[in-house]
Amino acid sequence: MTHEFGGPWTQKKLEILQDYLLAYCTALKNKGLTLHYADAFAGTGSIRNYKQKEGEQSLFPFPLEDLKGSVVTALETRPSFHRYHFNDLNQDHVDALEKLKAQHSRKSITVSSADANEFVTRFCRRLGRYDRAVLFVDPYNTELDWSTLDVVAKSGKIDLWLLFPLSVLLRMTPRDGAKIIPEWEPTINRLLGTSQWKQALYKPKPQPPQQDLFDESQENPLLERVNPEELQAWVKGRLEEIFSFVAPPVMLKNRNAPLYSFIFAVSNRDQRAWGLARKIAEGVLKKHA
Repeated sequence: MTHEFGGPWTQKKLEILQDYLLAYCTALKNKGLTLHYADAFAGTGSIRNYKQKEGEQSLFPFPLEDLKGSVVTALETRPSFHRYHFNDLNQDHVDALEKLKAQHSRKSITVSSADANEFVTRFCRRLGRYDRAVLFVDPYNTELDWSTLDVVAKSGKIDLWLLFPLSVLLRMTPRDGAKIIPEWEPTINRLLGTSQWKQALYKPKPQPPQQDLFDESQENPLLERVNPEELQAWVKGRLEEIFSFVAPPVMLKNRNAPLYSFIFAVSNRDQRAWGLARKIAEGVLKKHA
């Protein structure tokens, strides 16, 4: 089973992931550690790259399923991971992953169908003293709770690659602060892990010089959301509050419109460990800049 989806941003994301997995497994082989690869939104494991027809407009400029890379790239990485954990709620995807598991019968592969937040939390809590992991979290929309990222950060054993749904957040936080839809606020709170995002993401809109000495319009200044780059920087700052290291995000775009922030974060508190991860990640990101 394959899905038709993708674009240049998809390939870039997977090339970054592929290079990191290779460097990670090479650096940690023969260290007496059990290396895990976990994918919370694994999809089917393969994809047919979608080519948008001329004049066609996409209603949803975000992937409905991850492609070959996140699953097959991990399985094909040499040196290999010791254990693989693939999760997806879609039963068709799970069936495809089970077939993929059968094709790699010599590998230790676990396939599950759970809510991604439950999957990640359970995975983190099962890691032992000599376990280390790369976790790839590529949500389809707003499924991932910030509280789940906090669990990852507290594990101390995981290197995280997160595809943050920037375009979704931009749509839910309109440029004009007066147009925020109240019904969306609980979702945004859950996604960002705070109800204080309005104060951070909305600033007074610059106004022309006041003409009337008695004009009271400035008592309630209009609010305007920060631009995508500033929003991305704020999300990075939030992650830095809970992770040991967070690399500069890669903004993935389609026709110059922001889609995602691809973000690398390290949970290990040992400076030697996160220093090594930082060195690897910065080298990979520089290669794909």
